[in-house]
Amino acid sequence: MQNKDLKKLFLLAILFGYASFSFSEKLPDPMKLNVAIEKDAPPYVDNRAERGLEVDVILKSLPGYSITFLQMEWGYIPDAMNKGIANAEANAIKHEDPNKYYYSNYYIGFVNYAISHKGKGYIIDSVEDLVGHDLIVWKNAHLVLGPEFKRLFSPGAPSRKNYVEAQDSKNQVLDFWKNPDSVIIIDKSIFTNFSIIEGHSMDKVDIHKIFLPVTKFKMAFKEEKPRDDFNKGLALLCSKGVYAKLLEEYGVPKKANVCP
Repeated sequence: MQNKDLKKLFLLAILFGYASFSFSEKLPDPMKLNVAIEKDAPPYVDNRAERGLEVDVILKSLPGYSITFLQMEWGYIPDAMNKGIANAEANAIKHEDPNKYYYSNYYIGFVNYAISHKGKGYIIDSVEDLVGHDLIVWKNAHLVLGPEFKRLFSPGAPSRKNYVEAQDSKNQVLDFWKNPDSVIIIDKSIFTNFSIIEGHSMDKVDIHKIFLPVTKFKMAFKEEKPRDDFNKGLALLCSKGVYAKLLEEYGVPKKANVCP
């Protein structure tokens, strides 16, 4: 009887092991994330997404995950999960079906300014003063730059006549320097980095004291668990002062801090 019982236990162990193996084979690895992120835009994303403030915040908020960054133009990021290319998106703007994905807390902020070419004498003290200028912005900027900007520059608005949406931060800055009549709306740190790289001096521009909101972005995830893990990790970065130190390390203004 004892031998029979041992044989039964042995068979059950084999069957259980086989079932567990088969089940695990069918499930995706929850620790792997393919994150759609913008092309290099130092100091936020740099060196092919190997470093930068945004890259560091994502990596440090998800220490238990294996993360692969997939760089693409802004316009392609919102479709990355829908097309099955990625299972997470940086700089998420809500999709048409927001209930389809899981959105994190705000994790990154950009401090925006209106910048023009020195000597033009443009008077830009309000959002309304931007009307009529050759305005260079990023994809879907009208959704995150405040209600007045949205009213004036949404698709179909008459004020959008000379409005250009660049494909990425680098092209946005290049387009500005190619057009001496243009005005660019952009994070000052990004503008300064790309301008210096391209050999342009900040002495050649006017930075206008127009009030523009800090544009804050969330991550979007295909699954709920990595979103929850990200929020927990981000909260730790904030509570331990790591987030503030990263801002200082990358030379980003304190105003960009998203921590409560």
